[in-house]
Amino acid sequence: MRIMPSGFMKICQKFMMLTVISFIGLLSLNGCARYAHNVSALYEPSAGIYGGTGEVYVIIPESQQTQSSDVKWGIGKITDGDNMKIDDVVSPRSPAEIIQAALVLELKKGGYTVTPTTKHHDGEQQVIDITKAEIKLEQVSALADLKATCRVLVGMDVFKNGKMVKRLQYESESSKTDVKDRDFLAKSVLEEALQSIMLKATPDLHGLFKK
Repeated sequence: MRIMPSGFMKICQKFMMLTVISFIGLLSLNGCARYAHNVSALYEPSAGIYGGTGEVYVIIPESQQTQSSDVKWGIGKITDGDNMKIDDVVSPRSPAEIIQAALVLELKKGGYTVTPTTKHHDGEQQVIDITKAEIKLEQVSALADLKATCRVLVGMDVFKNGKMVKRLQYESESSKTDVKDRDFLAKSVLEEALQSIMLKATPDLHGLFKK
């Protein structure tokens, strides 16, 4: 019978203890549901247009305007590693409001005077009517990490001097996997998907208004 040296046994015991502690930590991390349930984008303009003039009205449907702070808009879901739904992803603003706000910031930075609204008004010379606004934000909360994917779809009709000049549509997707900052991962992919849309849409709109 071979007897292992006591020093070696202590090393093995320490290694086993660290392994168990790490495993328990991962279980705790998953069990505490560390993911974002409530998501609101703080958009940072990125398109970099310049020389815009005049007033632009950015319109969304009235049904997409939040009427109360108690209202939450469903924009996605959270599943576990076995693809079972464990929670919803909600936002204090509707998808149309999120997209409208991002577009307003981009155009204001580009030099335009911008009015967000839900209705057409007489005398409008430059109008962006957001006809389609979809945000789908999915999170997969596995044992060791979190994956977040956001897809954004935007459709808009562009008017100038009372006439529709162009119908535009844009789509983008952002995805990330991380073991840290799990609470901020959903917000990050939403912002990236929005910026990708704006990098395409804002120069197109600017070109139409400058004609």
